[in-house]
Amino acid sequence: MSETRYRRVFETAQDGILLLNAETAQIEDVNPYLIHMLGYSHSEFLGKKLWEVGPFADIKESKEMFLELQSKGYVRYEDLPLRTVSGVNIEVEFVSNSYDCDGIKIIQCNIRNITDRRITEKKLERHTQLYAALSQCNKAIVHCTSEAELFSQVCRAAVQFGGMKMAWIGFVDPKAKTVDPVASFGEGAEYLSPLKLSIDPNSLHGGGPTCIAIRESRPYWCLDLQNDPATIPWRELIHRAGWAASASLPLRRNGVVIGAFILYSDEVNAFDELIRNLLVEMEDDISFALDAFDRESLRKLAEEGLHEAEEQFRGLVEQSIAGICIIQDGIFTYANPRLAEIMGFGSTEAIIGSDPLSWIVEVDRSDVARSMRQLLKGELHNIALEFGVLHKDGVEIQVGANAARVTQKGKIAIVGVAQDISEKKRAEADVLRYVEQLKTTLNGTIEVVEIISELRDPYTAGHERRVSQVAVAIAAELGLNAHQQEGLRVAGNLHDVGKIMIPAEILSKPSKLSPIEYALVQGHVQAGYEVLKNVKFPWPVAQVVLQHHERMDGSGYPQGLKGEAILFEARIIAVADVVEAMSSHRPYRPGLNIEAGLGEIERYRGVKYDPMVVDACLKLFRHKGFVLPSQSDPT
Repeated sequence: MSETRYRRVFETAQDGILLLNAETAQIEDVNPYLIHMLGYSHSEFLGKKLWEVGPFADIKESKEMFLELQSKGYVRYEDLPLRTVSGVNIEVEFVSNSYDCDGIKIIQCNIRNITDRRITEKKLERHTQLYAALSQCNKAIVHCTSEAELFSQVCRAAVQFGGMKMAWIGFVDPKAKTVDPVASFGEGAEYLSPLKLSIDPNSLHGGGPTCIAIRESRPYWCLDLQNDPATIPWRELIHRAGWAASASLPLRRNGVVIGAFILYSDEVNAFDELIRNLLVEMEDDISFALDAFDRESLRKLAEEGLHEAEEQFRGLVEQSIAGICIIQDGIFTYANPRLAEIMGFGSTEAIIGSDPLSWIVEVDRSDVARSMRQLLKGELHNIALEFGVLHKDGVEIQVGANAARVTQKGKIAIVGVAQDISEKKRAEADVLRYVEQLKTTLNGTIEVVEIISELRDPYTAGHERRVSQVAVAIAAELGLNAHQQEGLRVAGNLHDVGKIMIPAEILSKPSKLSPIEYALVQGHVQAGYEVLKNVKFPWPVAQVVLQHHERMDGSGYPQGLKGEAILFEARIIAVADVVEAMSSHRPYRPGLNIEAGLGEIERYRGVKYDPMVVDACLKLFRHKGFVLPSQSDPT
């Protein structure tokens, strides 16, 4: 009965149990839970010495481990690393005891999988660290007397107390449309300088997590930096820095986003819901501190020269080139001379005391009234509007206005600044028409160049257009924006323009080219670059034309560039060019099927061709039904 009870306990235990012969080190038995935990069969354990079985064979000191088990009555190992048969690493708690069984000394090893427990402990540790970082951030807000000091301490707290690998704060330069670091701390801070971030969505560097967070005024949680589409231009730099996940949180001054607080972790999926909430709280605290600095700065300025500032302000308002007014209790209580002039009056008497909405054209009146109500209720901090206003002579003029909520004489009021933008509106319409004309001219010029190229090389008629279409489709699959796709369309249509410099008899030769002839053909990329280098495209078209025969391993021409030294757009054109060329007829061979082209880029994926571009191209053709445009297709 006791043996049956022992066997039941042995087989149903929720810890792994391994029985060792203390003399021979051979395994006498293992229970089902250990087999399930490690994935090895019962027979792979039995009769083997401890250090001959897979998970223990990986431990260099397994023989010394057995000697310790043999010599001591009780041994305990915490965080012992074992590898399962499927290659998964787990951490176990290993406890041994020894006893005699029928004259044989047996070592019983109890093995408990503590991997999930360790993961939970690490998560709890990260939470504890972030709470500490938040506490340090709040202390810095209380004690710091300048923004520079605050930013430095906040970044330091995020790394030293919050467990982050690196943290930095960047401010937007409105003129350059860049995000420039103002404070940083941690490993990889030296990579901030070449990071190149832009808030312009049409820029090559404008699609990153930080830029999105600033433009959209929301946190951006990048849980896997190497696989998030937003990080494509910076992946090599991210790899060198050792960053695995990031959090980008917008910072606000008086409700307006002026920069971001960015944190990097060396672990993928490092930002769970609790950590996100803590970081958002930290972001709000920093923004609150920025507002407090502004308020304190304004208070000091007011104390130092209230009367002088008031006089200067009155002079500026009265002589301002912008119309300025105060609205309180639904009427104008103040208007400067410029506002009266904008509305066609010689003085402000006709304006003061009137209802502001009565001067606004009916089609815009309800929108302006709603915005004013939101401003007065505190739902908005400020408003910017464009609307029509009735001039004294009854003509409608366009006005651009900004307004803010203030307190005057203990009551809520609105301060507004207005400009006559009628001429500006007309000028903007003219500019839009001009831009459309330029686009039409550019497209027409490109078509002329294509026709000239096709006349020189009729066997490849339509090749450039089809390469352009394939390249744009790949770019869309990779998540590039509309501006970048348009640049690829133009570059694709012009990538072989240099062939106009090659003798027609070489282009149409129906047999293999001689080395000299082939060298002449290779010269078409340099010739194309020379033709296009002085054209002021909004994209690097000339460089793409020059580099579209470069290869990732350096085997291309004309410069033998490697890897990321090749423009990303050129890497896309290279793949599209190969797929289209191998699928089309040539003087020296009939056209091959599309699989020949796809097989070529798949065979040399990561060697000659960018792996991300290849994967996107294969997905388009093989899974999304993309079809190579027909050679007779004029579109």
